[in-house]
Amino acid sequence: MSTFFIFLLFLICILLSLFNYKKTSLIAGSIIVLGYIVVGNGFLPAYLLYKLQLPYSQLSSINWKKTNTIILLGAGTSKNPGTDKINPSILSFSRITQTAIIYRECKNNKRICHILISGGDPLNNGKSEANIYQESLISLGINPEDIELETQSKNTYQNAKFSSYLLKKQYNEQFFLVSSGLALKRALLYFSFFKIYPKPIASDFITIPITKYPLGYNFAMNDFAIHEYIGILRFHIYNFFGWNKE
Repeated sequence: MSTFFIFLLFLICILLSLFNYKKTSLIAGSIIVLGYIVVGNGFLPAYLLYKLQLPYSQLSSINWKKTNTIILLGAGTSKNPGTDKINPSILSFSRITQTAIIYRECKNNKRICHILISGGDPLNNGKSEANIYQESLISLGINPEDIELETQSKNTYQNAKFSSYLLKKQYNEQFFLVSSGLALKRALLYFSFFKIYPKPIASDFITIPITKYPLGYNFAMNDFAIHEYIGILRFHIYNFFGWNKE
């Protein structure tokens, strides 16, 4: 996304130059150079991710209730090259591990704990995220009877929508939402729309290096951050026009 806009500005700069808009072309060129440095050297993605991740950076000790549900949000699946074997995506392993950790902590405190895994098959790999993550959790020693699956959702908004249907059918004193640090703000916003208010558990955080020279990594992480801000903005716009549906 970031590189696309920089490339678009570059084309505009060339067109302005061809039509003898030299001053405007110079301004556009300056914006391209500045944008390339600010994003590539890490300044903009570091700021954007800091604002997204800071509220969830410190996990205080959990006060376990008698009944607890951990909501694990999907983050994609992947197929092994040359085979049909489906695994959790590279982005999902921290979420799965963190879910297993707090589930075990809950059990060690002699409390009732359930896991709701939310995720369909948006990439059409042939198996839902929920089913694939369930296999991983069971291999980590999680009791299969404590796992419930939501396999319809294709995005985070649907994660919240379809999960809320299942959560409202059961009595639980406390909900926890496990997701990546950068995605929690948007996910919590969506869940609140459906009157579900889980406590956030960040499974991972992104650190941006401030470098002398632009890095492709910083452009990629900048796109992740922009995706979150766009999702939050879209939610508020849809709310204003009454387009969000329960």
